[in-house]
Amino acid sequence: MKKYSLYFFLLFILGISVSCSESSERASDVLAAYELKIVDSVQVNLLSSGLNIADVKDETGEILAYQTRPPVAYILNPEGEVLKTMDRPSADPQAVGDYLLSGEFYEDGIALMGRTQVKTYDMDFNFRKSTKAHINYSGMIHMGLNQVFEIKGKDHNRLLAYMGPETDLGAHLPEFYKEFKVATIVDPHLAGEENLTPENLDKEVYKPIGGLTDDSRYVSTGKAFYFMKPVIDVRDNMLYYAYEDDTSLFTVSLPSGELVEKIRIPFDNFILFEGYTMGEAGFKEQMEPRDWSGKISKLYKVGDFEVLIYSSGIKLKDVQALDPDSPDFREKISKANPQKHLILKNGVRMNSNLSLPEKITYFDMADNEGFLWAHQDISKLEEEPDLITFYKLKVVEVK
Repeated sequence: MKKYSLYFFLLFILGISVSCSESSERASDVLAAYELKIVDSVQVNLLSSGLNIADVKDETGEILAYQTRPPVAYILNPEGEVLKTMDRPSADPQAVGDYLLSGEFYEDGIALMGRTQVKTYDMDFNFRKSTKAHINYSGMIHMGLNQVFEIKGKDHNRLLAYMGPETDLGAHLPEFYKEFKVATIVDPHLAGEENLTPENLDKEVYKPIGGLTDDSRYVSTGKAFYFMKPVIDVRDNMLYYAYEDDTSLFTVSLPSGELVEKIRIPFDNFILFEGYTMGEAGFKEQMEPRDWSGKISKLYKVGDFEVLIYSSGIKLKDVQALDPDSPDFREKISKANPQKHLILKNGVRMNSNLSLPEKITYFDMADNEGFLWAHQDISKLEEEPDLITFYKLKVVEVK
């Protein structure tokens, strides 16, 4: 048992699922026409344990950045200089709680998202309104993901947020998959309306969209899928999403929630997790060693392209060959199951080189100008830098 103790610990911490089947591409699915290229960078002089970029304001280029815990939000100018800071204590009723999970420039101000609530502020971080989810989510906290987006409207704008599966049922129950929703449309303008009862307020302020389709393997297999979550992006009132351990890409119209398109993602290789036995028996199966499944960590809509960041997964025999008890196991796993990227256009893969660009460690977001924002990989530097560097990347044609 000792031999696999570190293996199971990393399996849980890294959120890597386990698997029994694979999905791979056809050679005809690939057109080597485009690549990701670093075109600019922004340096930020902040002492932060984990600074993320949430959004870039179209009109001014101002940057909304944040750290999750303790929760602090910043507005930066395009050169990375701090213009405004919000660092209210977690217990402050005008703060978002213990965790700041995402943010967005919203109308003429800002929206910030905590674990169970979305709050709006003006551009000086003066409090405006608060909305709290009607379900008290008690599951995992998803950090480092964009989870709130602005939706344009005729009368006023709304927000799309991923706060959880919109059900308080456990994933070991069949009913969970009937109630599961991809995301929620939040209308902060209705928060605090005196003519709405608490029950109607829930229905009007929070409107879940995007249930599982009948042909979804999460429904048709009758298996349990713990920790399932979507990776999402919103562009021009269209929601793009995929489940992190699946091979389908969905496009949904907003705010209607109507499914526009579902396509197969042409991965080079992707080990699919086939699920656990439904019911309490599945809990025990989580401790059984299996293949590590593929995982989609990020999804972005960039112009005419979709960019996916993922890992293909690794077979159990290959995990065991790396010696889970060895001190360099994490490093060996990272090399054997590296982060990669796909550039898609109309469902076709447009890049031959799947490796992430050098200098990049992970991606933050995509802006409306077609730039991807990503963290510098400081592990490859000889000395720890004084400044935090974010790179701006573009999808460019290979010359």
